[in-house]
Amino acid sequence: MKFQKALVLSLAGVCTLASWATAQEKAPEVIYKIHDVTPVEENNKIVSCNYSLTLFNRAPQMVSNLSLNLAWLDEVVDDQIKAEKQEKVYDKDGKVSGYNGKSKTEEYTTKRISTDISIPPLASGKQISLKANIKTDRCFLLLQKPELRVLNCQYGNSRSEANAGVCKNMFRFISSDQGDYYTEFKPISYEQAKQETEQQTQKEKEELENIYTNALSSVNRISDTLKSMK
Repeated sequence: MKFQKALVLSLAGVCTLASWATAQEKAPEVIYKIHDVTPVEENNKIVSCNYSLTLFNRAPQMVSNLSLNLAWLDEVVDDQIKAEKQEKVYDKDGKVSGYNGKSKTEEYTTKRISTDISIPPLASGKQISLKANIKTDRCFLLLQKPELRVLNCQYGNSRSEANAGVCKNMFRFISSDQGDYYTEFKPISYEQAKQETEQQTQKEKEELENIYTNALSSVNRISDTLKSMK
């Protein structure tokens, strides 16, 4: 009986250790979604697109100093450009002498649209939503998965190089056809983003004021010391 009890406890300990190890090995993750995409019109023409970006930090540490580049590839335009560049060129005898290598479509439009966006500090287990705008008339592209590139990022106390380190593969896109899109995010609050940005600005202002006050005190002490030496 003692042997069986000891065996059960040992197995329980191994399972607990394995679960802990698995949890520790799991890579930190921030899930995000893009929603509320609406076109902006001027003179009956779409000139830009408003959209919202919501991120939820599942990682155990804060993500801060974060800026991202979001890009969308227009596959229809991309295919057209490729097709035009691959058009055959014929010589005077009617034989193929090469390929066009140029695209008229590429001269007046781009196959990719992109935008940079800065994110306020995002604590572990917290969510933030931001409203943004991008200059394009192809708002439908924003409903697709973007190509995300990390421009700047700090995870916990460790700053990551641009698009490298722990931040590189941290972000996972959640599309509207995934269950997590509706279950993993909390109700949207744009006011939270505004408040956290203001708090960060106030913090930086206070730090600068402290640096100035300390520097001024040091100058005064040096001045007093010099006066006493006269």
